[in-house]
Parts: sequence; C-alpha cells; structure tokens
Amino acid sequence: MGFFRNLLSAKLMPTPSSNPADSSISFSRIARLILFAAFALFLLAYLGDSLWFQLRLRYPSAGPATSSVHRIRLLAIQLKNNKVEYQIDAQRPEEDLPCVRSLFPHGGVRPCWYVTRHAKDPINM
Repeated sequence: MGFFRNLLSAKLMPTPSSNPADSSISFSRIARLILFAAFALFLLAYLGDSLWFQLRLRYPSAGPATSSVHRIRLLAIQLKNNKVEYQIDAQRPEEDLPCVRSLFPHGGVRPCWYVTRHAKDPINM
C-alpha cells in the first residue's frame, strides 16, 4: 500500500527542477510580459490623451486645448572665468510661450505642465 501511495504522490506532485535554465526561461517570460504591459499602458495613455486633445480642439465647449505661459526672459551669459552673469533680456524682456493642456506634446507644442516648470529657466547665450 505504501508503494502505491508513493507512486501516486510522485505523479501528482512534480519534483522541483534543479535545472537553472528553467528558472531563467520563466524570468525572461515574466520580464517580457511586464515590458509588454508597460508599453501597452503607455500606448493606451497616449492614445487617450491624443483623442481628448483632438476632441477639445474640435469642440471648445469641452475645455481649452491650448494655452500660453507668461515668462520673463532671463539670459545666462558665460564669462571668461567660468562664471555666469544673469541679465533680463533688454530687447524682449517678456514673452508668452504656447502650450497644450495635455500630458504629452501634440502638434510640436510642449505640454503646459512642462512649460510652466521650465518657465524660469535662464536662456544660455
């Protein structure tokens, strides 16, 4: 009776494989699946953002699709002694930068969250 019990348990419960190639195959499969899922999620977010942007362009009552960020132009002038001098631009001291109200850039225009974050960055000369 003990012989059949051992035989039955051996067939139902496989022994763990000591082959290291089996674990690397499963790891690469999991890594590939995670990479595919991340790419699909990114693609879905971009397509949704693009559709929402196009909808707001066609129907302005849904909300503004574009905007602008006002900034003061600060010039960063490199000096000979590796120092930087900052001056406000005398010719055009202020400007409005166009932006789109979305997560990703559309139509070659950067998103407003990015433009707002970098509005105070000096302009290298």
